Amino acid sequence: MTRLEGRYRRVLRLLPASYRRVWEEDMVCAFLESVHTDDPEAAEYMADFGRPGWPEVASIVALAVRLRIGSAGAPPRYAAWSEAIRLAVLAGMLVNAAASTVGAVMTLWLAGMIPLAPVPVLPEPPGYPDLWHRVSLFSALTGLLWLPAFLALVSGRWAAARWLGSAAAGTALLSAAVTVAVTSQRISGEVAFVLLINVLLVLAQAAFHRGVVPVKRRSWLAGVGVCTVVVAGYAWLQFQFMTSLPPLDWAGLWCLVLVAATVAHLAGWARRRRDRFTAWTPALAILAFTVLGLRLVTLLDFARFGSAGWHPATVALGIAEAVAVAVAAIILLLLSARTLRRLPATAADGIAWSTRPSRSPHNGPH
Repeated sequence: MTRLEGRYRRVLRLLPASYRRVWEEDMVCAFLESVHTDDPEAAEYMADFGRPGWPEVASIVALAVRLRIGSAGAPPRYAAWSEAIRLAVLAGMLVNAAASTVGAVMTLWLAGMIPLAPVPVLPEPPGYPDLWHRVSLFSALTGLLWLPAFLALVSGRWAAARWLGSAAAGTALLSAAVTVAVTSQRISGEVAFVLLINVLLVLAQAAFHRGVVPVKRRSWLAGVGVCTVVVAGYAWLQFQFMTSLPPLDWAGLWCLVLVAATVAHLAGWARRRRDRFTAWTPALAILAFTVLGLRLVTLLDFARFGSAGWHPATVALGIAEAVAVAVAAIILLLLSARTLRRLPATAADGIAWSTRPSRSPHNGPH
C-alpha cells in the first residue's frame, strides 16, 4: 500500500463501517485510477507525497453525512438517526416560526403600524442611525419567512421549505452584517449562535428525502400555535418589567421548556418496554445540546457586556439552568447511545431484524 492509498483509506474511515465493507475497495481503485499518470517520476512522487484533493475529501464528507442521516432504505440505526434529526429540525423550525411571527407583530406595533394598544416609550439606543431602525424592521419582516418555511416542511414540500428557510437565514445574516457596519458594535454571542443554528436548520433539512414517513401535520400545526402563545406570553412578561427585566431571559425560557420536555419524555420512557425505540430520545438530546450552547454563550455575553437592566438573579439562575440542561443532555445522550447500539447498522442485519416475530410498531424507523 502506498502512502497515498493509506491517506485515502484514512479519509474513507469517515464513512460507516457497513458501507466501507461493500464499497471501499471499489472507491480506492477508482481514486487511484483518477490520479494515475504515465510519468514514472510523477507517479513515484504522488505515491509518496500525494494527498486526496479537497474536492474529493468534501465529497466523502458529504456522502458520510447523507449515509448517517438515513437515505432511502438505510439500515435501522441510520434511519433512526435520520428520524431524530427530522424531529429536531421540525422543533427548531417551529420555534423560529413562532418567534418570528411574534417578533414581527411587536416590531410593527412599536413602529406605530399596528394600533393594538398604546405604544410604550422605549429608550433609544445611543448613536444608532435611522438606517439601523430600517434594518431592524426589514429583519423582522423577512423573519416571517420562517413561518411558510415551517408550513412547507410540515406539508411535505421540502424543496420550498429549503428555499424559504435559506432566504430567512440569509436575510438574518445580511441584517446582522449591516447592523455591525452601521453601528460599529460587536455582535453578541447569542446573535451569532442563533445565526449559526439558522444555517444548520437549513442544512439539516437534507434528512427530509424520499422514503420517509410524512410529517404528522395536525400535531405540528397545533405545536406552532402553542409555541406562539408561549413566546407571546414571554414578550408580554418582558414589557411588564420594562424598568427591571425579570430573571428569565430568552435562553432561560428554552432551558425551562427543554427540561420540562425531558422530564415528561423520561417519565413516558420509563413506562414503556425497554426494547422499544422512540426517535424523540436522540432528538431531545440534539435539542438539549443546542439549548445548552445558547445558554452558555448568553452567560458569556453577560460576562463580556454586563447584565445591566436584568434582574440581579439572572446570572445565578442562568448558571443553574445550564447545569440542569447539561444533566438532561447527558442522560438523553446515554439513553440514545444505548438504544441505537441495539439497532442493526447493516442492510443484511436490518432485514433479519425487521422480519423477527412479535415486532412492536415502535421498533425501528417509522
